[in-house]
Amino acid sequence: MEPISSVYFFVMLLACSVAILLYRYTITIRRFLKSFIKISNKVSNKEFHARLQTSARGELGELTRNFNFMMETMESTIEEVEYKHLQLTSVLKSISHGIVVIDIDGNIILINDEARKMIKSKCNGKEDGKNLKQVIDVDDILRGIERYIGSKENQSNNVTLDDEIVYRIKIDPVYLQDSKNAIIGSIINIEDITEIVKLENMRRDFVANVSHELKTPLTSINGFVETLIMNEDLPVNKRNRFLAIIKKESDRLKRLIEDILLLSSIESKNNLVMENILLYDVFKEVYEMINYIANSKKIDLQYNFEDEEIVVQAYGDYLKQLLLNLIDNAIKYTPEGGKVTINQLSINDEIVIEVIDNGVGIPKEDQSKIFQRFYRVDKARSRSVGGTGLGLAITKHIVHSLKGSICVESELGEGSKFIVRLPKKIS
Repeated sequence: MEPISSVYFFVMLLACSVAILLYRYTITIRRFLKSFIKISNKVSNKEFHARLQTSARGELGELTRNFNFMMETMESTIEEVEYKHLQLTSVLKSISHGIVVIDIDGNIILINDEARKMIKSKCNGKEDGKNLKQVIDVDDILRGIERYIGSKENQSNNVTLDDEIVYRIKIDPVYLQDSKNAIIGSIINIEDITEIVKLENMRRDFVANVSHELKTPLTSINGFVETLIMNEDLPVNKRNRFLAIIKKESDRLKRLIEDILLLSSIESKNNLVMENILLYDVFKEVYEMINYIANSKKIDLQYNFEDEEIVVQAYGDYLKQLLLNLIDNAIKYTPEGGKVTINQLSINDEIVIEVIDNGVGIPKEDQSKIFQRFYRVDKARSRSVGGTGLGLAITKHIVHSLKGSICVESELGEGSKFIVRLPKKIS
């Protein structure tokens, strides 16, 4: 019986040991699973920094190490992707043009805020994945883009909207990596070129106007010179009359060239230094220069200065040119026996200069155009008083160069008031 009892005891002991080991292993696995479930819930909530904490050895320990390494790699990769996404978003936001990235079917992958404004997006920040037709609320822009979707070459076209805004739409194809044939989408660049187009039109008009203005006196001079050369026996009085016309046209040509050069100098601001200038002193110089013209037309030239010590920050003689142009214009277009008044006053932080006349006045429809180069309300009258058509354009550019503004109030047949506002000198 003893051997049987010994075997029985050994089996019982072994069974108990196995049961204890299984119990402990079960407890370890349950703890591990609870910890794993807890960490997996954190990962599900995008807490990628979570790590398994266990003292398990063997296979569970290896699983823990592998899981933690996987989480570290995932966290690092996600941080890198998020950083690159942040960089891309920052770049897109900082670009002044509208940028839209689409796939081959015209679905939006990326879009910046500038593009949203330009296309008047219907989706208000939820454009991703939507087709261009669902997003763009400007038909001209949509048509300009749809024409070239899927094109294998760079395309560009200009679109002019009803409100005269001009957009340049450039579409560049995006190819699959290392492929020159497989197109996977397009990058759309929308640029507002309204100002560029306006400047180009102004430049073209300016060249055309300058050519015309120069051609007229040159043609006149050339004609009379040829007449004098071909007719040596012309009477002295007729010869002198022709020479007087040549002199008049030469003077007009000289004034025109001087005004063009002055306008160019003001626009370029080459070698100009701001000076502190007493406005009243400059005005008195202009007054002395121009008063005799007013007297010759029996025009009453008056002035009222609120502050004779007021200082203006200006460039050299530009302030003098500004006053000279406005007062000279007022005298030219005021009939004999009329009145011209110059007022200086201060309103808030601005120096206000008013030049008021009771002359011919300016029609309402012309008042917004008189500061354009070579624009004349009455061309015949302007030429008869010696105008080049650049005086008010020069005045406007001088005022703008001094950070000021100019406007006109006028009634036809009653007179005009030109109002210049300049910032006060900053101490």
